[in-house]
Amino acid sequence: MDYQEIALRFESDLFPEILEAELAEIGFDSFTSNRDTLKAYIPASEFDPDLLEAILTAYRENIISKEIQQIDHQNWNELWESNYDPVTVDDKIFIGAPFHQVPDGFENNIILEPNMSFGTGHHPTTHMMLRTLSTMDIMGKSLFDFGAGSGILCIYADQRGANGFGVEIDEHAAQAANENLNLNKCESFHIVAGGIEEAAERKVDIIVANINRNVIEESANKLRAIIEDGGTLLCAGFLNSDTPALTSFLEANRFEKSGELSDGEWTLLKFIAS
Repeated sequence: MDYQEIALRFESDLFPEILEAELAEIGFDSFTSNRDTLKAYIPASEFDPDLLEAILTAYRENIISKEIQQIDHQNWNELWESNYDPVTVDDKIFIGAPFHQVPDGFENNIILEPNMSFGTGHHPTTHMMLRTLSTMDIMGKSLFDFGAGSGILCIYADQRGANGFGVEIDEHAAQAANENLNLNKCESFHIVAGGIEEAAERKVDIIVANINRNVIEESANKLRAIIEDGGTLLCAGFLNSDTPALTSFLEANRFEKSGELSDGEWTLLKFIAS
């Protein structure tokens, strides 16, 4: 799959995180940022320059430079690998690629092949998901990952003794996620290419949804049908400013808010199915 890369540089470091969430709404699924710069990636077949320009208009005075280029399929893994550094979460979880040295002293080691699937541990929302799961007793629990990306949350849940499955709308990403599961010797999880309809007729104890607010709201009724009464929903992938509206929406769909975590402009919300 070919990708379109948008490289932006800003006058201030306040804008990249906010813009990430807006770009995710129009199909951008992978990001790298460094203070005042942002690189965003979208499958070339889904790129709409008019939608991009409509979003960037609000940031026009703060954008110093903008570059757009297409990255051919054979080159994007090499590009991603060159920007891929290992990540740690609370000195408990190590996330790296096969070419990284795995250090001693971590409770969980997760190995991911560098690719452009969302969820490598670098993004604050993935980081918050792992932090929150690390505080929960998930041994023997069933878990559904709605928008599995790289498969990282399924891998971590498997290592903690949970079982279940994930869905990923992008077929290539789903294949890559299953390869990551195999790389980590996961036996209790698999990733299905598709949407939430793949989870119909199932019941789970935990749902993790690291996905944008619109998708969460559109799927709220189905998420509630899938989760057991008293089960836990973790959702991220949206900005702090979205929190009040999303909280009200989910509470109207029989979810009771039980926790909140923020990292920069991003928020994770924890709900109990009531």
